[in-house]
Amino acid sequence: MEDKFNRIVLLTERYLNQIFGSIRVYREDSEFLIPWGSTVINVEVQSQKGECFLSISSPVALKVKPEKELMRFLLMENNSLTMCSFSVEFEKGLLDIVLGTKIKFDFINKELLSYVTINIGNLANEYCKEIIAVFGGLSFKNYIEKEKLKSTFKGEEKILHDIFELEGIRLALELYRSPEHNSYFIIGKVENTNHIFLKAERRKDIQEVFDFLEKIKRYILLKDIPALKKNLRHYELEEHFVYKILASKEKNKTEKLKKIEKEINFLTDLLMKGEISHEEYKKRISDIERLIDL
Repeated sequence: MEDKFNRIVLLTERYLNQIFGSIRVYREDSEFLIPWGSTVINVEVQSQKGECFLSISSPVALKVKPEKELMRFLLMENNSLTMCSFSVEFEKGLLDIVLGTKIKFDFINKELLSYVTINIGNLANEYCKEIIAVFGGLSFKNYIEKEKLKSTFKGEEKILHDIFELEGIRLALELYRSPEHNSYFIIGKVENTNHIFLKAERRKDIQEVFDFLEKIKRYILLKDIPALKKNLRHYELEEHFVYKILASKEKNKTEKLKKIEKEINFLTDLLMKGEISHEEYKKRISDIERLIDL
């Protein structure tokens, strides 16, 4: 049974690499993770009573406050979903919502695995926007960003959280004090997504740090990219992202992503109907990935 299980894990890995092409498939033992928009597609090979199954799922929304209307919504949607369903996990009074299914491996081929994984990922992204807009919570991507920030500055004292707007985008500059290292950390991020675009450590007195912080904020508001790059040349600055913000392109990102998502869904339907080949599908998905980076 162990040999059969290992063969199925290797076959699943080969299928996933063929399906997703240039998108990296992460593997840990018998579990695979594929980044997909604001979520991640999780494929796990499982063994139960001598049979092998594939558990395929994507987190939809995390840390959502449980409400009767939310539970009613999930139950109603489960009635209309055919290939997958919602499940919830309670932790510390909040809900994690997951969309998934389990399939006996005897029924699996590459075409079916492609159909199920891509559609679950797409559905999770669509439901994520809807649920968070109405009930709150975090997408998987935003949750990971938040946890990354929390672990980076665990034990540090936050002494400033300055939120301001630029072209309708809520940005934040945060200041942390590290008594252990006798220094201060400046973090720049997009407030609603927790996307970090700036990290700087200053081993100066507090007044100098505040002055430096105000200078950085002023350059951002003035869209003075050369001055910003000059003052942050010794620190971590995500220049590509900063250019997008200061060039006022970020506010159009939502519309752009909607168009890209429609294109992905359209291509997926063509693939499932056999109207395009896997090679053509992967090529056009790669073209879309390049568009996302523009």
